[in-house]
Parts: sequence; C-alpha cells; structure tokens
Amino acid sequence: MKEYKYFDFFSGIGGFKLAADRVVSGSFKLLHAGYCEIDTIARQVYEAAHLNGHSTQKINDITEVKTKKNKSGILLDDFDIMFGGFPCQSFSNVGYRKGLDDERGMLFYNILDILDKYLPKYFVLENVQKLSTIKKGELLSEMKKALETIGKGYHLHIWDLLASDYGLPQKRKRLFFCGVRSDISTKNDLSEPPKIDLSKTKYPTTWHLLEKDTVDKKHYIPTKTRNTVLYKNPKWMGDVKIDNLIARPITASMSKWHRANQDNYFSNSFIKSKTPLAIEEIDLEKEPIRRITPLEGFRIQGFPDSFSKTTQSLKISYSAQYRLIGNAVPVELAYSVINHFLASYHE
Repeated sequence: MKEYKYFDFFSGIGGFKLAADRVVSGSFKLLHAGYCEIDTIARQVYEAAHLNGHSTQKINDITEVKTKKNKSGILLDDFDIMFGGFPCQSFSNVGYRKGLDDERGMLFYNILDILDKYLPKYFVLENVQKLSTIKKGELLSEMKKALETIGKGYHLHIWDLLASDYGLPQKRKRLFFCGVRSDISTKNDLSEPPKIDLSKTKYPTTWHLLEKDTVDKKHYIPTKTRNTVLYKNPKWMGDVKIDNLIARPITASMSKWHRANQDNYFSNSFIKSKTPLAIEEIDLEKEPIRRITPLEGFRIQGFPDSFSKTTQSLKISYSAQYRLIGNAVPVELAYSVINHFLASYHE
C-alpha cells in the first residue's frame, strides 16, 4: 500500500488532520508528518486532541521554514502532501480585503516558497470565497498562475464549495486549491466532489445539534443588548432572522454580540421544540434567546464533541474557543475534497 506523508500548515486545531485521518483507501493511506501553527492556544488544543504525546515535527512560524530564500531556516521532514487553510482575514468580508498587499496575505508567498523547495506531490489549500472577487478576479488569477508554475509545476483545480452541500448545516463558502505535481500525472477532467444529502447526515439542521439542556447564562443575550442584536436598522445588509435551520457562516468573534444578520442566535422555543419546524412566532421582547455554545460551534464545523471537552480541560476561555472554531476548516467539507481529489490522482 502506498503511503503519503502530509504536513499540516496553518493547522489551527486540526480540521485538515481530522479530515485526512478519515480517508480510507485500499491502495493508499495518509500519515501525519508534522504541523505548523503560530497561535499558542491552537497548538495546545492540537497537541491534546491529536497527538497524545506522539512525536512529530512542530513548527510555530511558517516564515521560519527553510526555503531557497531562507537558507538558515528550519528544514522540514519529508512530506508528500501540503495541507493549509492559510489566513483569510486579508480576503474576507470582515478584513480589509487588501489581499496579498496585507502582511497576512503575504503568507501565501511562504506557501509558494515551500512548494518550490520541497516539491510535494500534492497540495490542498483553503480560503474564503470572497478571495475570487478581489480586484475583479485579478488576484485569484495571479494566485492560480503562481501555483501552476511554482517548482516543477502543478495541475490545478479550484473549487468554490458550500459546507451545507457536504454534510454540515452551515452556509459557509470556501475556495479549495487542489494541485498535483505535473511530472507525476496528466491533468484529469475533474469535477468538484459529489454533494451529500444533508437530510441523511448526523445533523440535518442546526436544531439537531443544539444543546437541549441548560447552558451557561453567559450565552443568553443581555437585556441591554437585545435591541442592538435583534432589530433591523434600514442601513443593515441581510436578514436579522434567528432560529435558522442552516447556520450563518461561523465567525471567529462569536463571543461578541453581533447583529442577528451576521451571526447565529436561537430562541428557547426553537431549541426545546419537538421538531425543527414546530415553533410558532417568537416574542422578541420576552423570549430568552442565546448564541450558540462552543460545543454547538464545534458540531457545526464538523468536529467531534471531544474537542469541547478538550478545551474545557485546558481551561480555554469562551472567546478563545469561539476564535478557534471560527478559524477552522469545516471537517466534512475538507474530507470530501481530500478524498475525491486523491482518489482521482493517486499514483
């Protein structure tokens, strides 16, 4: 059986690792070679949740990796596949959308330098869908050309995908860049991964994953904040609807009380209803309404409940937990991409 070692860059809490470890094939298997993550708290969770004391290469800062340009950097162990959800703040609606002119956007160049130095056979990279609209699509064209020509060259597939099409009740759009080194394969006419019927998954709607028992009172909207969160200003974009069966995109700043057109809020009536469609009209003046809990956030992103227990055991604050969840790659979505892509291009 062919073995492929993967390196988990910008790993966060390990969404790509969970996805990769789920890939089961009769002809190849994936082995963890190492990970790179600059966030101290994310590294704590990654170590506790994934490694359990196992030895693996750990890099804190991708800019410290040895490349052709950075000859004094840290030499990476051998790996065949690069995974990476590189920082998206420069490309998202909540960032300044400066793209590669921003310091965080420039980390894309570090990805290119590593591809040029280590020549992995495959890569799967992920970022926000809004990246494709910057400079009227010119930025995406520049990135596409760079990925296709770096090193020995790569055959590239770019997919614009929605998490709710791949087993998670969340309207989270993501771009995936999937590359195979051009000297080991011809380019396949490869379509995007086949979609998954959400009604047949573990959590067909948000109602199915919400905690039905009592939760920390800190998650309920404070009385003085309700008018800001629940009522629409004519200048706002979007709908302030709560109790959405498919969640709005999870944000890294869920600990803040965003307006309901930006984040996810659920009423007690919805949470405790017998079916997700049984609720009546909600009294926004009196009804207890809360944000999602960290456990629910992990579920919406496709992480097992054990991650909530891990963060609690590490005594990580709510705000930090929400940040880790919001910055993660949706596990089911990543799994569908990796499995489909490698099955199509396996040597």
